[in-house]
Amino acid sequence: MTGVAGGGTLVTMRLWLEVQGGPGSIGLPDEGADLVGFLSFAVSRGFGATHPLIALADRLHDEHRVRMGPLTTFYEAEAEDQEDVEKLEMAWQEPAPLREALLKVAAAIAEDPGAATLVRRANAGGLAEQASALAAALEPAVAAGRRVRMVYEL
Repeated sequence: MTGVAGGGTLVTMRLWLEVQGGPGSIGLPDEGADLVGFLSFAVSRGFGATHPLIALADRLHDEHRVRMGPLTTFYEAEAEDQEDVEKLEMAWQEPAPLREALLKVAAAIAEDPGAATLVRRANAGGLAEQASALAAALEPAVAAGRRVRMVYEL
């Protein structure tokens, strides 16, 4: 997701996957920008904020039974202090529930006109593709029983 920061600087968020014991990070189409934007808004569900991606997260949870926990377990890649190091370590998770949630997200966007409308309103047209790509990237980790973590950078 790209936006303009307070000083008028263009900001791009990038998301990738790390596999425990794996050779390196796995990137996503368009650097996963729409997906990390969605994940960031999904974290804020229930706090009274309004945005099409928050409404999408609510719809996915309530109507499509998407578990949000695996999707909202991610952290910034660059640890600045000990607290960040600990939170980054806590971002490791089992890959199968994350894969299942991502597949449900992509399917809901494809099949539910209301979900697709929210994606368009949020200008997050790459969300379904990025969710599908991440789900596919998780398959080897699921098969090998290796934990994964999603990390991002601004």
